[in-house]
Amino acid sequence: MKYRFICAIFHFCLDKDNVSITLPSGFISNKQDLLNATFSNNLSLNTIGLHSLDEISGAPSYYVVDGEFENALTKNDCDKYGTQVTFALLRQIQYFIGCFWKLRDNCAYVRDGFLYVYDNKISDGCTFKASVSLVNSFANGIQKDTCFTEKEILDMAANMVMFDIKGVMEQKISYRDPTQKQHFKGFGFDKKELGEMYILIARGEMVLPMKVMAYCMAMEALLANTTTELSHRVAERAAVLLGKTKEERCEIYTVVRKCYDIRSKVAHGDLIKGNENDIVKYSEKLDKYLRELLNLSELYELDKNKIDEYFLNLLMK
Repeated sequence: MKYRFICAIFHFCLDKDNVSITLPSGFISNKQDLLNATFSNNLSLNTIGLHSLDEISGAPSYYVVDGEFENALTKNDCDKYGTQVTFALLRQIQYFIGCFWKLRDNCAYVRDGFLYVYDNKISDGCTFKASVSLVNSFANGIQKDTCFTEKEILDMAANMVMFDIKGVMEQKISYRDPTQKQHFKGFGFDKKELGEMYILIARGEMVLPMKVMAYCMAMEALLANTTTELSHRVAERAAVLLGKTKEERCEIYTVVRKCYDIRSKVAHGDLIKGNENDIVKYSEKLDKYLRELLNLSELYELDKNKIDEYFLNLLMK
């Protein structure tokens, strides 16, 4: 049996009209003709619904994967695996789109994904749905479209992570629920992966004080190796890593310390002094610092017993 997965990508624009960009798995497009060919039938209207169809058609781009299941599937097989496969493909594009934050701040996200399973014609098949809840915003809390070039998308696609559809069919893996494993030492996640997870949480938070708190947690994951003098250590390490001049290092140190004041107030249920414009500025700066920190590969190759020595040497230069 054949399948087609499709989902809208919100706030993710292509820099040219009426184009499709092929990825290692599927393609991203803003063409309307494929949407019309897929949705112009009673199956789509009756199962996906008018509002969801309009939402996909109105999004600046969408993602499609066309494929064929390796083994012949019965109706019972489709019912058994259809939703799980839909989740796998939705998580796949969610992860891929999330990687574009490493290029620049944006609020692109996916929400609902739909899978058509059919023999010859889409209109004679059946559909499945999966949904995820992460809705991103810019570091300043707003939402707006961001354009990406074909080159940027293809460069990112060179390292696209393709999720294990075969493993889903063999019931070895499920992409339905988010993992909790990154929080526990026994599963082998490193500090960089933990930092990326907190950045993901921050990007999905529109309430700015909560966003700043999550950004601070990401800074801790990347830079801290002890809870002693935590805010000072994190601010100092960010400053010496990112600041090129004395003025830049002083600014970074000050911003991170102020963000820790906000984090402390939020975490302990207290009220924040100052105004929202200050928090917008701090959130945008933390977002920028974290993007720069993730590009420092040397930092994440250090033996954990050498971290203090590494930063001491930087401070004493």
